[in-house]
Amino acid sequence: MTLKPIYSNRVSILNKLKRDDGTSGSDEWFVTVVDNVAWYRNSDRTVSASGVYIGEYKTILIPFNTAYLPYDEWKNNTEGHFTVSEGDYIVLGEVTEDITAKNVVSVMKKLDKSKVCLVKSAIYREKRFGAKVQVKVEGV
Repeated sequence: MTLKPIYSNRVSILNKLKRDDGTSGSDEWFVTVVDNVAWYRNSDRTVSASGVYIGEYKTILIPFNTAYLPYDEWKNNTEGHFTVSEGDYIVLGEVTEDITAKNVVSVMKKLDKSKVCLVKSAIYREKRFGAKVQVKVEGV
């Protein structure tokens, strides 16, 4: 019996290797495509004396994946692995362009904004008690 994945989206995770952690002297970007991810668009309303503000944020659920490493491990082992940290991007679908420190912002602006998430928080969970999600991401 083959189990079907609980989520069905394909995403591209754009990881930033900080300039202080690399050898090039500038930030470096790595793109990893991950399948079976959940992608949710949410809205949030804030009411104040000056008006009502409506904002959108995304929640992304990444199931357990042996390629995932926490940033401190990933920065020394980027080949075949990914991480999720504040400041990374996650894109619904595949990013085919070569991403560099010079073009990452312009490439993200060209994409449909509903399909781009700038990571604001990432919570890692251990695989226990029947957990299905390894990383919960929230961003804009």
